[in-house]
Amino acid sequence: MLWLRLLALVFGVTVWAASTVLASFMGGLALGSFLAARFADRVREPLRWYGIVEIGIGASALASPVALDAIERSYVAVAPAAGGDLAALTALRVILACVMLLVPTTLMGATLPLVTRAALLRGGGLGERVSLLYATNTAGAIAGALLAGFVLVGGVGIGTSFLIAAALNGVVGIAAIATARGPRKLS
Repeated sequence: MLWLRLLALVFGVTVWAASTVLASFMGGLALGSFLAARFADRVREPLRWYGIVEIGIGASALASPVALDAIERSYVAVAPAAGGDLAALTALRVILACVMLLVPTTLMGATLPLVTRAALLRGGGLGERVSLLYATNTAGAIAGALLAGFVLVGGVGIGTSFLIAAALNGVVGIAAIATARGPRKLS
């Protein structure tokens, strides 16, 4: 929600602009999930890596204002060359949105495979554990979108909302690293 609102300041609020940002976001999630699924099976402490990824997400949220400034300058410099051509503007938006969102969304996509692998290493109740993780992940995404969209942005602004999100990611990351243990036997 926050990145969508932030990029709307540069690209506008047209359906094309919003779709471009959402497509870039979903592409990053898919890439992160794909890469982490391949990586998670090879690491000894996936919960520790999950914590590192969460801290990385928080750090990328903190870097968002700087990234937005660079995206905005690039868009303002290059967009006039498109001459109002919708296809060219859309391509430019896709490229710039991907540049801004690639790191945080790839990291976000990596979280579920890593935390799922950590749960599998703890053994017992495979179906229940994975179902609970998926449900928790989905509920967290819903709660975060609602909180950001309806409370934080209007109540404290986009900048402070990014700080809150970064702090929460940091706390989750530190907690995961602190509780990480070595590999457990798969059941």
